[in-house]
Amino acid sequence: MTKIFHYINFGILFLFLIGICILEEYIVSDSLKQVQAQAYEIEQVLHERETLRDQEIINLVDNIEYSWSKNESNMCYMVNHKSIQEIGVEIARLKACIVIDNIDDFRIALEHLNFYSQSYLHFMGASIHNVL
Repeated sequence: MTKIFHYINFGILFLFLIGICILEEYIVSDSLKQVQAQAYEIEQVLHERETLRDQEIINLVDNIEYSWSKNESNMCYMVNHKSIQEIGVEIARLKACIVIDNIDDFRIALEHLNFYSQSYLHFMGASIHNVL
């Protein structure tokens, strides 16, 4: 009888760990896809503008910074912070480019932002190692 309880406890623990891995996958993927979508929106607006000192671009960069800082704090519990810090660095570069109105560096930072978020989507996923 006690062996049955051990198997049931093991099964519950195993299902709990699987649930945590699925939740981790969802949060990480959703955060990175959100960055990609916001970066794409900035690219679309950028094609129509001659300067970075446009209120719509400033608002979009502020929105991506706010949402990333919120998501990054949640993701730090699941992934190594050093693995995702490049996205925050590129967002800071976007803001710096707006101040000096450097549209070329802004586009490069936007490309890096897309690259990092897309590459992180490929290698950051559900990992039982992160749970344990």
